[in-house]
Amino acid sequence: MATKDFGVIETDYAFFMSHATEAKSDVEEYARKLVGFGNGRSDIHLLDFGCGTGEFSRQLLDALAWPKASLYLTLFEPVDHQQEIAAKRLSCYSDHAIASLGEASYDQRPTFDVILSNHVLYYAENLGQTIDQLLERLHPEGKMLLAMAGHENALIKLWKVGFDLLNQPIPYYVAEDVAENLASHDVRIEMSLSHYQLRFPDSEENRWKILRFLFGDYLRKIPREELLQEFDPYVEDDHIAINTFSEHFLVELNAKA
Repeated sequence: MATKDFGVIETDYAFFMSHATEAKSDVEEYARKLVGFGNGRSDIHLLDFGCGTGEFSRQLLDALAWPKASLYLTLFEPVDHQQEIAAKRLSCYSDHAIASLGEASYDQRPTFDVILSNHVLYYAENLGQTIDQLLERLHPEGKMLLAMAGHENALIKLWKVGFDLLNQPIPYYVAEDVAENLASHDVRIEMSLSHYQLRFPDSEENRWKILRFLFGDYLRKIPREELLQEFDPYVEDDHIAINTFSEHFLVELNAKA
């Protein structure tokens, strides 16, 4: 699935997560969309598509407080050791063995009640095919929850500047691509915004950490100074403070006639 290797930028991604309120804001938005979803359900099958180390899902499951006896978790993560960490981290939220999407039998678990893909679809090899496959696995009464940044997000604007310097388009998908693809399906879509702040002590190395997280291997090809100065408008005293937002999608299948 991934066209970006998160293994080599793991510490830079951790720096971003520890200095951004993005996860907190995303959890609040997902929890709002899932209010009451677990009421009266004896089983809730949840697929975390692109789970990383499970830290985000841990925060979400804390907020949802679904009964451990009811929750069945299936994980998918291209970085193997991160999925192993996620499985251990999330095991306390379910009384049942945590499954891997690559191992789970389609016949045993044909659909999921909740599909979560939090800031993952940027890096799909084929966005249309990926969304098709996720929708195929969504229960007729289930909910698919997606978060993506769009062109107006400050970090996506950094992508635009960097890849313009390489004379190439952004090689990843953004929220507008997801919206366009979903519009071609027979689904109901609810969209909302999740506002957050990225704030960290201003230094060249810290700016570089965010850029490594954003660009990965592409960064070594991009003129260093021209990218570093893109943070200048966000200087507040001795910190960088970026206020921006992501798009959230709640997707439900339309009932068959």
